[in-house]
Amino acid sequence: MVEVEEAGRYPLGGTELGQGEDPEAEPMSTQDSKLPIHHLAGEESLVGERGRGVGLKWLELLDSNNFQSEDGDIIDCVDIYKQPALDNPLLKNHTIQMIPNYVEGKTKESSSQFLQAQQLWKKSGTCPEGTVPIRRMLERDLLRSIPAQYPMEYHKKDPRSLVEFAYASIDWDWNKDQGPYESASASISVWNVHVAPNELSVSTVILMNHDDNIAAGWKISEQQYRDNRTRLSIYWTHDGAQKTGCFNLDCPAFVQIDKNIVLGGTISPVSEYNSLQYYSDIELHQDKNAGDKWWLLYNGKVVGYWPWALFPDFRAATHVEWSGQILNTAAGGRHTNTPMGSGHFAQEGQGKAAVFSKMLVKDTKHTNWAPTWAKAEATKSACYNIEDVQKSNPDPGAYFFYGGPGIGPGCG
Repeated sequence: MVEVEEAGRYPLGGTELGQGEDPEAEPMSTQDSKLPIHHLAGEESLVGERGRGVGLKWLELLDSNNFQSEDGDIIDCVDIYKQPALDNPLLKNHTIQMIPNYVEGKTKESSSQFLQAQQLWKKSGTCPEGTVPIRRMLERDLLRSIPAQYPMEYHKKDPRSLVEFAYASIDWDWNKDQGPYESASASISVWNVHVAPNELSVSTVILMNHDDNIAAGWKISEQQYRDNRTRLSIYWTHDGAQKTGCFNLDCPAFVQIDKNIVLGGTISPVSEYNSLQYYSDIELHQDKNAGDKWWLLYNGKVVGYWPWALFPDFRAATHVEWSGQILNTAAGGRHTNTPMGSGHFAQEGQGKAAVFSKMLVKDTKHTNWAPTWAKAEATKSACYNIEDVQKSNPDPGAYFFYGGPGIGPGCG
């Protein structure tokens, strides 16, 4: 295990708005034209977050079916052909692809032997065919979420590292015989830990090629969601989060095709210490047979894709990470007690520490690899640590344990 000093290399803890942007500023398109803001009767203005360089036509959901989940989320069932992504000028005349071409059978439920964490909203309702479920976000939610989504901006203003990592990574530059990569996947144990105000805790699979970046996993952020629930979260950027990128469907980018998954939706049930363990299966996969789209699979179901037009140079990943992350604002001058993973150190092992398991990558020759050569690194091992990547047996792939409680002996 290697300990590294530099944190905040990647904006995966977030920037959901452009760094340095005024949150009160009018949304701008690529032609700097103003876009209308729609209202629901008796409600605050309904918004999706700005695409930061691609523009966003504000969502009009007056004609959608909707219901409230028991966690308080309002779920709008939006016509698949009126979803946010199709407001992106880069996707003008885009034809939605309903199934990936790269392999048959991927639309079936995952065959994982692990207990799979599901989504809480499905207890309260379903969306009809021809629609996609979108978690409603009001203007007040957007304004609340801004402070927690600027770790990189904070890092520029403060020499202290604010984003801390425990992650395993592979890079094509390290091993030219294996890569570049068209796919990465893992089963991630899902936990719910208490996150300090203005901070977050994330576990995610990441594919990168220079400034092009996609990620998917789980995230806890009270500032963003107004609760401490564990939620499915995805992310993309084309320029290292300088002007492009966002989470979930908060800007016009990701094309959703599945009616049973809510991006940003609560994951339930979650793992319990020394008890039942629940997992989310994440796969990111490029389909060169369909214009270099990058597809997301969650628990074996095809959720949707990031179109090639968002990052036309992102034809394969040269860097892959399986990453635990926290944002440490160091309130009061002390290290945060926000936990990573389960909140327990890696050496506690199965059922106690968080784990990435069944880790696989596929190179552009369509060969699957268990990435046992991945480097295991931690930015502050006294606060959060990681064990070396090991080959799974008898399951396919590789695994590692990671995480920690934050402030404690040696972590102050």
